[in-house]
Amino acid sequence: ENFVSGAITTAMQATTATSLIAAPAAGLRNYITQITASNAHASVGTDINITDGSGGTVLYVVPAAALYGGAVITFPTPLRQPTTATAIFAQNVTTGASTKVSASGYKGA
Repeated sequence: ENFVSGAITTAMQATTATSLIAAPAAGLRNYITQITASNAHASVGTDINITDGSGGTVLYVVPAAALYGGAVITFPTPLRQPTTATAIFAQNVTTGASTKVSASGYKGA
């Protein structure tokens, strides 16, 4: 019941922040254990910022090269969200890429 996951399945092509994992209840935060990212664009690569809320602190930067570049990251120690009751967002650094992101983990105090 504490497991959390999310996926951005419609390609992000701009630098607009997109919700990745929903905000947990008051007093709880997300702990991310894995992130997978891909970029289907033929020539535009980007980095993807994983942020604490929309426009919040960057928690992690995921590389996503063109031509189905990307990354699968497993954290040996979960990535702890600093703010409680806040969603996790993903945001391209570069306009024009075509990225998708998924992540999972758990929620806790």
